[in-house]
Amino acid sequence: MNSVKNLLSNHQALTGSLRILTGATDSGKRAVYLSGSPEGFRLLANLLNAQADAEENDFTKLERDRGDLFFTTTDSVDVLEMHSHRPVHHAVLS
Repeated sequence: MNSVKNLLSNHQALTGSLRILTGATDSGKRAVYLSGSPEGFRLLANLLNAQADAEENDFTKLERDRGDLFFTTTDSVDVLEMHSHRPVHHAVLS
């Protein structure tokens, strides 16, 4: 988590540089929509790399209310979680 915090701290100027939305396609399939500046995508890639290098079973939770998601637009998701372990099936939220 320290690597993620360092990345966020070093990129405060990237406010609103990435949009992360969830939704459904016209055919009803679940989808994640990403759009943004090259710098916003690089920050996301670096955050994912930091998570990939984290200890086994570590996770990072970034929350809008805490100011962690400053790099996303205000209409983006309110929580972004990254987990460092094999994915397991979760119930789908409706």
